Amino acid sequence: MPTMDPSPAEPTALATAPGPTQRAIDLALARVAPLWPLSHFVATNPFVGLAGLPFREACTLLLRTVGAMPLQSREDYRRAYDAGHIERRDLESVAGPWSADGLIAFVQGAHGTDRVAPLPTVADFLDAARPHAHWANVVVEEVSKWCAVYFDENQTTWQCPWRGGGLFAGWREAAAIDRNPETRGLTGFRRFVATLPPDSGAAIETCLGRLAPPHADPADFLHRQLATVAGWAGYAAYLVREDALRGKSSALLQDLLAIRLAYDAALWEGPGGNGGVRESWRSQRAVSPDPKAIDALARWQAAFERGYVRRLASDLAAVGVPRVTPRPDLQAIFCIDVRSEVFRRHLEAAHPGTQTVGFAGFFGFAVAHTPAGMDRPGSRCPVLLVPGLESCEPLPPRDAAEALSNRRAAGAWKAFQNAATSCFSFVESSGIGFAAMLARPTGHARPQCSRTAPQFADLPARTRADLAERALRSMSLTRQFARLVLVCGHGGESANNPYASSLDCGACGGHAGDVNARLAARVFNDPEVRAALAGRGITIPPDTVFVAGLHNTTTDAVEVFDVGGVPSSHAGDLRSLRAALEAAGRGARAERAPSLGMQPSTAPRLERAVRRRADDIAQVMPEWGLANNAAFVAGPRAITAGLNLGGRVFLHDYEAAQDTDRKVLELILCAPVVVASWINLQYYASRLDQAHYGAGTKVLHNIVGGIGALEGNGGDLKSGLPLQSVHDGTGFVHEPRRLSVFIAAQRADIDSVLRAHPEVRQLFDHEWLGLFSLEGNEVFGYHASGWAPLFE
Repeated sequence: MPTMDPSPAEPTALATAPGPTQRAIDLALARVAPLWPLSHFVATNPFVGLAGLPFREACTLLLRTVGAMPLQSREDYRRAYDAGHIERRDLESVAGPWSADGLIAFVQGAHGTDRVAPLPTVADFLDAARPHAHWANVVVEEVSKWCAVYFDENQTTWQCPWRGGGLFAGWREAAAIDRNPETRGLTGFRRFVATLPPDSGAAIETCLGRLAPPHADPADFLHRQLATVAGWAGYAAYLVREDALRGKSSALLQDLLAIRLAYDAALWEGPGGNGGVRESWRSQRAVSPDPKAIDALARWQAAFERGYVRRLASDLAAVGVPRVTPRPDLQAIFCIDVRSEVFRRHLEAAHPGTQTVGFAGFFGFAVAHTPAGMDRPGSRCPVLLVPGLESCEPLPPRDAAEALSNRRAAGAWKAFQNAATSCFSFVESSGIGFAAMLARPTGHARPQCSRTAPQFADLPARTRADLAERALRSMSLTRQFARLVLVCGHGGESANNPYASSLDCGACGGHAGDVNARLAARVFNDPEVRAALAGRGITIPPDTVFVAGLHNTTTDAVEVFDVGGVPSSHAGDLRSLRAALEAAGRGARAERAPSLGMQPSTAPRLERAVRRRADDIAQVMPEWGLANNAAFVAGPRAITAGLNLGGRVFLHDYEAAQDTDRKVLELILCAPVVVASWINLQYYASRLDQAHYGAGTKVLHNIVGGIGALEGNGGDLKSGLPLQSVHDGTGFVHEPRRLSVFIAAQRADIDSVLRAHPEVRQLFDHEWLGLFSLEGNEVFGYHASGWAPLFE
């Protein structure tokens, strides 16, 4: 049973630097969230390392170490209240020791200090003491320069000669001959580096001993060091996590901390040794944020979320206990992704006999898939899982050679883009003849689907049956199968977009879900599997046929695969499905068009406009992805089928009556809910503070090392989502709300799962997301102290 991923930055306990220093190092490293590379970008909760702290305590800590907390400003809340987005009754319901009038007075006045400067590094301190020093920028640029060289994946033709010895050891060797810091005023830098111990843990202890920051807890001071290079720290944490999943230890993140701290220590020994700076450093005291002010802002945020929760809960409770429905004409299984909600609603309207089902977009088939022409597999499953199965794309020799040739050509074009011949000076001197090359799209213009149906490698019938049973039970699809069932993955489409994989399926590790859908359909159609399932209480009728498809979330077109295997007896069903999918696509495009600034007069014109948008290499907003996600509902489709949820809700089918041992409930809370919370909190953070948690504007992005983006020509690796994922140029399109999770299950059953998984329970106990139980027409809200009726 999958459980929530442990802290992804969990450091490896090293033998060096024992005692209090190592404990401070470990604590600082554990606070860093992983950052996946752009090739398989995964939405990441930037606060995942702080889940063990209550939300308000984490806000205080982040103000000290990062300089930004995950709350809106008092001005934001005041405007929301004045506009009616926060109602007085919502303030009253969360006021606690405050009154509603007291909270209103707070945002209208200036009570307490809710925004303070973070703990200063030595570079920060010198910049404050000496205007125009810019040491903080210099240090970040030096660290970023080294990381870009060391971690480079495919961008440079020159290979770093110091990779073999480790990040810190390599930096120590390179820095000993690098004159650049000294030319920028950091005198004696090479001599200082030579005095550092070769082990990163010992180097951290040495540097801390020299600096002896009197104004901060050592773990907070070290966390602050990493926060100044948060993007590279996140990427190092990702690599540490990947190694840990394979049973290997890694000191990469600790090495990066040692490098960053070494620059502070070098500044201390050099520029910091003059003019009484050291005395000022020793005598400084940290400014603490006012806990009362943070508490008030946290209550305003709860009130901001409360109105949406109240309205959604009222709609869900109005349905009560759904009735049993007859066998549907068609069934379509979609990912729980919020974009699927829009398409599912229009599909059901286009073909009223259709039943749609929501399940994680890998459909229970966690595979490492190797496409044709590739020599390494990629994971096609949530990042909380390690794929235990392998699949591949079988092609005849001639087609395989063609696929390999195409991939090599794409690689050659990518190398050309990154080469000196594509720089500004070369393009300018080449003139108009270079325009055709520049016009060639980059990024993936369409979801990259397998040309032939993927297949498993030597998978026994019993294992295939196990996969099928777990998948069908997990999506509560064990009876009332239609004649034709579509298993529909999804993927995005855009051109010239380094963040293209962020538009694909988050449940599939930043890949389109076509491979998983096709494998699932193949297994569900397998006669041996069906015979085994019948012996386990799941009878798939002989006339039921599964087909696979892919929903292009940018264009709302659906491609159906492998239809050659559909018997002639189902030709009419297939025609009905395709007609319904086309009608649903038209409806979904029309619904999404206003948010994209498009209002063509006819459906064909809109379809062409959407296609042009997807193919436009200058388009920074091909679609809105999962923007404005706000809730997760696990329950029968009947309780949401009549609702327009506005593409804001993750929908997971769940029948509590079928889940007598609560295994499906356990799976939902420990995997899909956690994945959805990561997505939600990344959008939340990127909306609240682009400077600290976002990726900045795509217009200024430069890709570094084939890993991530810099904004402009220097600085730290950017983390989070680009501005154009949450802002349309005139205003924000994402409302910062923590995820509200609604489960159609008894409170006692939910409590039982949470007791068994404290790492999941703390997400709700500490208010990183909300939890609600749907029991017929009643809704109960979860608190660390117990459950309470939402409507009283």
